[in-house]
Amino acid sequence: MATVIQFKRSSTQNAVPTVSDLSLGEIAVNTYHGRFYTEKNDGSAAIVEIGSNPKTLTINDTVTFPTSDGTSGQLLSTNGSGTLSFTDAASSALTQFYYSVTSSTQTVFSGSDDNGATLSYTAGLEGVYLNGVKLVSGSDYVTTSTSVITLQANAVSGDILQIVAQTSVSNLVQGFFTTSALTATTADQVLSSNAVANKSIKYVIVAKHASAGTHSSEVLLINDGSNAHFVQYGDAFSASSLFTLSSDIDSGNMRLLVTPANTNTDFTTFQIRLT
Repeated sequence: MATVIQFKRSSTQNAVPTVSDLSLGEIAVNTYHGRFYTEKNDGSAAIVEIGSNPKTLTINDTVTFPTSDGTSGQLLSTNGSGTLSFTDAASSALTQFYYSVTSSTQTVFSGSDDNGATLSYTAGLEGVYLNGVKLVSGSDYVTTSTSVITLQANAVSGDILQIVAQTSVSNLVQGFFTTSALTATTADQVLSSNAVANKSIKYVIVAKHASAGTHSSEVLLINDGSNAHFVQYGDAFSASSLFTLSSDIDSGNMRLLVTPANTNTDFTTFQIRLT
């Protein structure tokens, strides 16, 4: 008769062994999920998951993946400190419209273009080209509405009018976004960490709190390889300041640190990095 070898096990959903349950290198299994665990010791004992259906996933003790999916079209991004999360992809704010001129008396262009796209743009942020030549707003054409372009002189049959339309002012500059949900008011929590090769970083920081309001600030952070320095300006808040900042260099990274004034404060940063 064959011998059955069984590991320590639990059939309880989400049950995880503790270091007191296992010896160093011993294996246990949660039969509800089919997840395996073992005890490791790199100076301190800890339980790590080794199953094929992990509850969490960390690569090389450095990069941590999210435990739930994002929404359709989102991208996986990093905060620069090893945490990956799903973020919205930057949407293109530029659309091109092409109109073939069929009448030598045509001056007004609107509605569906040659490709069936309906003209729409932000007035003052459009570009208009006739046969590849850029026209001047006010002199060569006027923006009578956000859906009509009117030429000051008649186009000629056979001409092509191209309109490069900017439909919004968001996401035109590709930068780096981070989000942080800080539950404690602990001093000097890491808001952003980047290699010192990024010599200068400009931030727009927005902090939101359910009852304390909103606080936004701009920050310019620089380093000389050994020390980090920053200037904070353009502060605006709805009620009172929600954070204070500091900076340092740690393990080759230039860090921007934050001390929230309240628990459960959410932070978003937009960064422009220069080397």
